[in-house]
Amino acid sequence: MLSSRIARPLPLSAALAAAGIWLASPAAHASAFDVHGFGPAGVAEVNARTARADDGTAAFYNPGGLGMGSGYRVEIAALSGISALSAQEKDLPFDSPFGFALALDATIPLAEPIGDRIRFGFGGYFLPSSALHLIARPTDEPLFPAYDNRTQRLVLMPALAVRITRALSIGAAVNVLGGVIGSADVRPGASGAAEPRIQVEASTQAAINAGVRWDPAPGVRLGLTFRQRFSIPARIATTASIGGIPLDVGVEVREALFDPDTVVLGSSFDFGRATFAIDASYSAWSSYEGPFVLVSAELPGVRIGSDPLPELFRDTMSVRGAATYRFDLGKRAEVSARAGLGFESSMMTNAQQGRTNLADGAKTLLGVGATLELRELLPKTVRVGIGASGQIVAAFEQEKRACTGTPCPLTSVAGPDAADPSAGITNPGYPTLRAGGSLWSLALGVGVDL
Repeated sequence: MLSSRIARPLPLSAALAAAGIWLASPAAHASAFDVHGFGPAGVAEVNARTARADDGTAAFYNPGGLGMGSGYRVEIAALSGISALSAQEKDLPFDSPFGFALALDATIPLAEPIGDRIRFGFGGYFLPSSALHLIARPTDEPLFPAYDNRTQRLVLMPALAVRITRALSIGAAVNVLGGVIGSADVRPGASGAAEPRIQVEASTQAAINAGVRWDPAPGVRLGLTFRQRFSIPARIATTASIGGIPLDVGVEVREALFDPDTVVLGSSFDFGRATFAIDASYSAWSSYEGPFVLVSAELPGVRIGSDPLPELFRDTMSVRGAATYRFDLGKRAEVSARAGLGFESSMMTNAQQGRTNLADGAKTLLGVGATLELRELLPKTVRVGIGASGQIVAAFEQEKRACTGTPCPLTSVAGPDAADPSAGITNPGYPTLRAGGSLWSLALGVGVDL
């Protein structure tokens, strides 16, 4: 627990003006691994690796698979994203499009009867210049909540796995980050001027990734992964006494950096030099409260709070498949060609939106890549991989409803004139919100056996 007290000017008038409305501050819902993939192989195979990953990437894909690996390996990869998404004929660029992924795994040397049954793994994602980068946007700015602010945070996932038998392994990883909870107090000081004090506490939040890997026969692998719901609270509660009148203003992001509960079932089969894998997943996005900041204010006898939005989100399902074929390049080298294909349903319902302009669509996933493995040329085996993928987002369209009389419904948009709310509407989604496009990912990495 970290506590600090900071004295600085508090924008009280701005807080009062904002009280009772939704301010868009899209939270980073998940990690770069969900959006792009983990490493060149994960990118190329559109994340269909639940039953195959047995290295450090298993911390994300399936910690149980970590127990089926052996030895000591490390891989570092550069990861980049390019957005071709647009809304209202305006391009939506990708914030913080570049980062580095690190995966490592190691067998813990123990005496028999445990032997080499316990293995450690780690998966991480690092931004070039910061640990976290969130972009706050106006309430009515069009955006894709499935992508906005999703890759702009540090990811740390240590994992541990135990191989129970030659065919069965279980494991767990921890997704760790900090939350921010605090308070502020503003009161007249000795000079009569308002003197603010802000106290902020950073608390650690953790969620579990757990998995099972079962290899019932040679060349047959099955995997099951559960990723626990993960979110970080960000709350600041202010109190003030101005002219003897008490005032409370609260600012809250209930689910920053949100990940839904997710279950993934995967399988993988070898046929000679070829390997085929298929993953099916279910994610509980319906519990997501949205990428917004809640603002509330309380005066004596009066309380103003943010109005609830309609249920905009629903659970999603996806099916992802991958194929790998290995080519020998003599005795010292091998190339693995990779390809992936998948489909994911939209996280958005058909609920009518008012001021907000959130968009999403069903996604078609495509991937391709290759890994060159060099043996004996160097003291240790070295792998060089490249992976590219694309997510084609189906077009989204919704007709906006103009307010025709006060009080205006939350599902409508209005102009500045309360006497004629349907006139002068400037909401960028009015009269029709249209969005779509694609997102592209590229990974280039180098791995080595230690």
